[in-house]
This record gives sequence, C-alpha cells and structure tokens, in this order.
Amino acid sequence: MGRVAAAALAALVVAACSGDDGGPDTVERATVTTAASETTTSAAEAPLVGQPLVVAEQGVSSFPDPFDPSATLGGYGVVLTNPNPDLVASGVRVVTRILDPAGTELLADSTLLNGVMPGQRMALGRTLIEPIEDPTQLAVSVEVGAWLHPAFDDGALTADGVVTEPEENGGAVTRFTVRSTWPEPEEGVDVTAIYRAADGRILGAETTTLASVPPNGDVAGQIRLLSPIPDLAITEVFVGRGLAAQTTG
Repeated sequence: MGRVAAAALAALVVAACSGDDGGPDTVERATVTTAASETTTSAAEAPLVGQPLVVAEQGVSSFPDPFDPSATLGGYGVVLTNPNPDLVASGVRVVTRILDPAGTELLADSTLLNGVMPGQRMALGRTLIEPIEDPTQLAVSVEVGAWLHPAFDDGALTADGVVTEPEENGGAVTRFTVRSTWPEPEEGVDVTAIYRAADGRILGAETTTLASVPPNGDVAGQIRLLSPIPDLAITEVFVGRGLAAQTTG
C-alpha cells in the first residue's frame, strides 16, 4: 500500500509540472502586447498649436435696392490674417453675426475656408439680400480645424488684373486672373472679392470657387454682383488655398 501511495503522489507531481508549461508562454505574450501598446502611445505626436487668426478688417453696409426702392440691399466683408510664420490654418470656420446699433443679432452666416497660409491674409463675405434693417456692426468668431505645416516651403496663389464694371442687365462683374507659383495643381480654390469705398471702408464682398489652378500657370475668373454697390471705388481680390489644404497643409 505504501508503494501505491508513493506512485500516485509521483503521478500527481508529474501532472502538475506538465500543466505549468503554458504559464511562462502566457506571461511572455502579455508582456509583449503591453510593450507594443506603450510604444504606439509614445510615438503619437501632439497636434500643432498656432496663434489664433486675427480679424484684421471688417465692414457692413446697406443701401436701397435700385430696382425696388422700398427694399434694401447691403453687404459685409471680413479680412483675416494668419500671424504664424510656419503654420497653415486649415479648415477655418468663421461665424459672422450681423448686429444692429443695440447689438441685437439680425443675421448669422457660417463660412468654411480651406486654409490660410502662413503670414497671409484671406477674406470672406457676401451680398445681403435678406430684408434686414440698419445693420451697423459685426461680431466675428473664428475656429481653426487644424494647424499644419505647409506642404511646400514656397509657392503662392495671387490675383492680378482686377476690374469691376457694370453689366447690361444692371448688375456688375469683377474679372481677375489667378496666377500660381504653387508646385502642384490646386482643386477647389477659394476666391473672395472685397468691395471698398474710396476711403477704404468695406462695403461688401462676394466669393467664388475655381475648379482647378494648374501649377506655375494662371486661370481667368469672375465674380458677379446682383446689383452695383453705391460708392464702390476699390476692389481687392484675395485668393486662398484649394481643398488639399485641409489635409496636407
């Protein structure tokens, strides 16, 4: 009986030792998985942070509708500046609230700009055809979707040959040429015309989108106004980036 008990005890010890074979492997696998997770976390880069865009200029106006003296038209415009010398402001959402003299909101607009290049300016705005009375001031809030390094160290999109003239139907048109020194094609390029009085006051604005601008080339464009703007003396055209600025900088 003693020999049987001893044999049973030896079998139990062997079985216990055999069951431990998976233990070290399991611990090792868990350790490897944890190490991989920590490596991924440490490799993640913090998002870039830039100085906020600056509202450099703004203006709003109203005037009688030349085709219906009982109605009013108007316009507003906003000029933004990117103060960062090395960061693109990408996916810029601008909310513009038009206020009366008492600060009461008359109308709110939301605009999305593809991108504002380092150290550059971009504009937004439109003609007001809504029946609003006595718009006198703007409240502008700006939110940047992401700050990115520019895809290229140099290159720009600029407007030349800007002319605004009346059309036969009673409206007006602004014609311009966008010239590119950007090394790649730009699709969906933002363009905004700011309309000023002789003293530089912003009276209104209109925007358009150019389907494509070739690298180191130029494209003719135009922006139509539904009605001439009284006291319009100066037109300034701002050219932004294309859709790629929202992802590649």
